Amino acid sequence: MDGVGVIEARRALVIATGTTPVIPPVTGLHDTPFWTNRQAIEAETLPESLVVLGGGAIGCELGQAYARFGVRVTIVDAAERPIAHEEPEAGDLVAQALTADGITLCLGRRAAGVAHDPDGFRVELDDGRTLRAGQLLVATGRRPGVDADTFTRLGLTGKPGPLPVDDRLRVTDGVWAVGDVTGHGAFTHVATYQADIAVRDILGRGGPDADYRALPRVTFTDPEVGAVGLTEHQAREGGYRVVTGSTPIPSTSRGWIHKAGNAGIIKLVVDADTDLLLGATSAGPAGGEVLGALSVAVHARVPVSVLESMIYAYPTFHRGIQDAIRDLRSRA
Repeated sequence: MDGVGVIEARRALVIATGTTPVIPPVTGLHDTPFWTNRQAIEAETLPESLVVLGGGAIGCELGQAYARFGVRVTIVDAAERPIAHEEPEAGDLVAQALTADGITLCLGRRAAGVAHDPDGFRVELDDGRTLRAGQLLVATGRRPGVDADTFTRLGLTGKPGPLPVDDRLRVTDGVWAVGDVTGHGAFTHVATYQADIAVRDILGRGGPDADYRALPRVTFTDPEVGAVGLTEHQAREGGYRVVTGSTPIPSTSRGWIHKAGNAGIIKLVVDADTDLLLGATSAGPAGGEVLGALSVAVHARVPVSVLESMIYAYPTFHRGIQDAIRDLRSRA
């Protein structure tokens, strides 16, 4: 066939096809010119108003960016708070920030129908309300970019989904996969981490296997929400005896904070039996940067007693870790 060629690899095939947007089965949606995150980033003009379906990281990040460009934004999500996969305290903090930026939050609601005409979009909610906007952004998740034919050709069975990889990122003999397509977190930093391991394995070099226990994640809203390891809910569901500690980060004059009040929070989730940090959240100014110290602690299995006795540079947001430990000890 024209335009189709064959490339032969002598050593390895690496699959890194990423993800594609998940478009929910909402009546009428597929017949409209809705945006995904790609069109939202490539847009050269601003709509007067924007409805965002999805209150996860992408929906909140892009919704806040458009709001700060002067667009009237409404975010719709079935969960009771934004970024529902993170700690409730972080979701509540983001909700405050989005509201302070003038964003309308329709939480605990789903889109029941969508229509489009020359005047824009009409979104019917499951409670009977109707939202109108110049543009609609669908940010309801992403799925691995693997079709059924590729799945079959790799000798895999079942419904196509994330490519199953071992600790060296091997799918099968001569085939490796890295990035979102492996289902280990749709983050650029996971892809680069996995690529290092795959390259070492392809070249026959040693090195540690993949370990996702301390996978860091950051939602780039203002404030940033950094998190690593298990949330409190996940830890309790996993059977751990959990103790937590947290501290607010005092308000400053940065960004949204003068409107929304409290600037952030650091929360620690600790195994009460071993004193090891199972997970942590750093939400606030430079939340993703503060996360670095907490990620090292989770990855290296550093006892909280070691973090407790460290010297923390002044004046830095990292000092909040020490305050969270003090709060944890008072609860233990």
